[in-house]
Amino acid sequence: MTAEEDAAPLYGEYYDRHGLDRNDLLSNPEVLFQTFAVDRANISALRKLGLNRATARVLDVGCGNGASLLQFIRMGFDPARLTGIDTNGERIDQAKRLLPGVTFRIESAERLPFADETFDLVFESTMLGTLDSRALLDNIAQEMLRVTRRGGYLMLADWRYSRRGSGVKTAMSRSTIAELFSVDRLTTVVARESGALVPPLGRRLSQHAPALYFLFQRLLPPAVGQCTTVLKKI
Repeated sequence: MTAEEDAAPLYGEYYDRHGLDRNDLLSNPEVLFQTFAVDRANISALRKLGLNRATARVLDVGCGNGASLLQFIRMGFDPARLTGIDTNGERIDQAKRLLPGVTFRIESAERLPFADETFDLVFESTMLGTLDSRALLDNIAQEMLRVTRRGGYLMLADWRYSRRGSGVKTAMSRSTIAELFSVDRLTTVVARESGALVPPLGRRLSQHAPALYFLFQRLLPPAVGQCTTVLKKI
């Protein structure tokens, strides 16, 4: 089974259940502070790495429509040194229209078409958690490690809990990340940043009490559902 086959039912079922505007920033106020929290976690993590934004080579694995790479451009990374891969041709076409200066390719995360140690930073956002095949997860993790340069970073922005109906099949907990990416053997953890709160709490706060959102995030660590973890390849 490929990554696309493993995750394909997720998107249809998810949007059939919740509607196409489920994650639309303009039409759904539930999304706004969830998005702010993810962005803040990613920015805080990147701030600790000291990457040279003019020269850093970045790969987004499972890039979708390119929205995550747009964040890198906003932070000053060179679009010409950014690459996104996804198995869905429609999403890649959207990404090319959104970010014409970035390289986008229809490729499988299980067989990345890049030489060893090509990238300074390899990134994934809520992609690994959509898969439930451990063999598939192991293969993708090994490929992500292979194409990261020694001394480079892997950045995982994913959900740490799985919940029926949420679309998260595999929780990207600390222990799962440690097993997949050989923490303390091939990698070391250099950053963990709290992101979005678990739904429906985060969505309700975003809509009805946004001023309390980050207070809840700080005072109730178990309610943080999404984290950004950065590993350094050693």
